[in-house]
Amino acid sequence: MADADAVPEPVPSGPLKTIVYVACYSSSDPLEDQGPYTYQSSGWCQDLCVNKLNKPVMGLSEGSDCWCGSKLPANSSKVDDSKCNVPCNGYDKDKCGGTDYWSVSLTGLQANVDSIDAPSSSPSGSKSAGPSVVTLGGSTVVVTASGSSSSGKSSGSKAGIAAGVVVGIIVVGAIIGGAWFYLRARKRRALEEEYRRNATINSFTKPGSASSISDSRLEPSVMMQRRMSDGSIADNQDYSRRILK
Repeated sequence: MADADAVPEPVPSGPLKTIVYVACYSSSDPLEDQGPYTYQSSGWCQDLCVNKLNKPVMGLSEGSDCWCGSKLPANSSKVDDSKCNVPCNGYDKDKCGGTDYWSVSLTGLQANVDSIDAPSSSPSGSKSAGPSVVTLGGSTVVVTASGSSSSGKSSGSKAGIAAGVVVGIIVVGAIIGGAWFYLRARKRRALEEEYRRNATINSFTKPGSASSISDSRLEPSVMMQRRMSDGSIADNQDYSRRILK
């Protein structure tokens, strides 16, 4: 540890973005301790993590220690912010964690950083859709990544369903069309059979025979012969008297 009366080391220069506070943690893993500094502050630790180590995560503990890393500690190790209430040695308005507690922030190199317990990449190489929780300024932000492999499977399933529906429509249409042609052909055969049956019956019947018979009954000669052959007894007696005379 540096001597309290030592002259403060100059802060390394370099472009720095706004520090974004994440949360207070009871575990520092996977951050690495860069050692204590007498005039420690959040700005000094940020510059150390960014310009010297190129790390997106920084942590402060016990008012003097700076920690740097590539991922946030486990979400399960988050604790109440009151645990990280020790003022920084070099700037007492900054909070530099506590004893066995770490004030963790984003250095500004990356807008979104996964926690150490976030799901890793899937076997296919695409990122898992598991959420990464980051607390920014007291607000919790849940960052999720869409899974390309699942979307590919979904697209394939939809295409298979669409193909099945089309095939089903074609099969049903073929069945309906076949039934319609079958019924039409059967009706046509029935009409042909009826026509042939009527033609056969008509061939045994002479046209006009019934009318000629009825007309012959009305001829005068036929009527007279019928009258003479079917005469009454009185007519026969009158005929005999005429003969005797």
